[in-house]
Amino acid sequence: MKMFDHHIHMTSRTTTDYQNMADAGIVAIIEPAFWLGQPRTHVGSFEDYFLSLVGWERFRARQFGIHHFCTIGL
Repeated sequence: MKMFDHHIHMTSRTTTDYQNMADAGIVAIIEPAFWLGQPRTHVGSFEDYFLSLVGWERFRARQFGIHHFCTIGL
């Protein structure tokens, strides 16, 4: 059975978690942007975080055959 996880924060997870998810049949995930625990006082902080969501995390997920989608609320 193919499944998707509709709310997961992969930024704080390891590649082992991606492998386990793929083994369990997860083919797609949706990662919402969230507060990382410190104030973002510069625009660059937001840009770096958003770029990691749409770039690095998407790349990591594809290594395990998982489609990565993200949501960013403004």
